[in-house]
Amino acid sequence: MTGIDRAKARAMIGKTVLAGMTYLDAQGNALEHRQMAGHVLRINDDEGVVLASAVDGEELFLPPTLDHYTPAAPGDYTLRSMALTISDPDFLCTWDVHLAPGNDP
Repeated sequence: MTGIDRAKARAMIGKTVLAGMTYLDAQGNALEHRQMAGHVLRINDDEGVVLASAVDGEELFLPPTLDHYTPAAPGDYTLRSMALTISDPDFLCTWDVHLAPGNDP
């Protein structure tokens, strides 16, 4: 891991992350919102932050910018997109994904 804070990465392994993703077209218009939750399996430069989905255990890949993962306040968090409630997650993050011109749906 060259660009990743190794100590923070080690501390995040096994922790629960809730993530929100907003997909935007080239003009900045929101196309889709997704929510995901899972336990951190591994973190590296090649794959980023890899979660085991809380829904089906499938691997989910998030960006490796660890400073963007903020501690979550204790409580119940409901992911509306999948009617799933997660109690006391460890980290929250949100991401905007900008599609390149010509890649719009």
